[in-house]
Amino acid sequence: MKKRYLSIGDFRRNAFIVAAAACMGLTGCDSGSGQNEWNSGSEVAVPDGVITEMTEEAPDQWKITDERTTAPGKSMAILKYSDGRVDTLQGLELENRLQDLSQNQNTYQQGGFGMSSVLWWSALGYMAGRNMAPRAGYYANPNLINRTDAWRQNVQTYRQRAAAPASGRSGFFRGRSGGAGA
Repeated sequence: MKKRYLSIGDFRRNAFIVAAAACMGLTGCDSGSGQNEWNSGSEVAVPDGVITEMTEEAPDQWKITDERTTAPGKSMAILKYSDGRVDTLQGLELENRLQDLSQNQNTYQQGGFGMSSVLWWSALGYMAGRNMAPRAGYYANPNLINRTDAWRQNVQTYRQRAAAPASGRSGFFRGRSGGAGA
């Protein structure tokens, strides 16, 4: 039996392909109603802030001595030096320090117990974008990690919801959203 092949310029086949593509919703250039589908759903509550207390046990040897939650936007690091001084990092100063840490992997990957490394492995580092679990070695009492378990879970949920599309769909196969022309 002789098999019939369609030529490249076959009108029926090309019309079928166009119709199939339209039915599958390949409308990637559709502007829809102008809403941002990534965050147009329900508001995602910002997780609580965190207060991390760090104590200098020897020159440039720090340990996390306490962590507790606080109101959103009120995060801070309380630094207790071995000579009795107490300093507080908060607001823009804390944000800049954590941003510098996140961009300089050598600072925290080399290990050690310098202020930057310990700060990165605290709950504040997790809030700044670290995805790995905290390291018990940086805590004066490893049981302190358990105090912020629920908080870390809330931050993880916040990250997932803030990054996910509200409708659960994205890309070319998202179909048409109810807007002008739908």
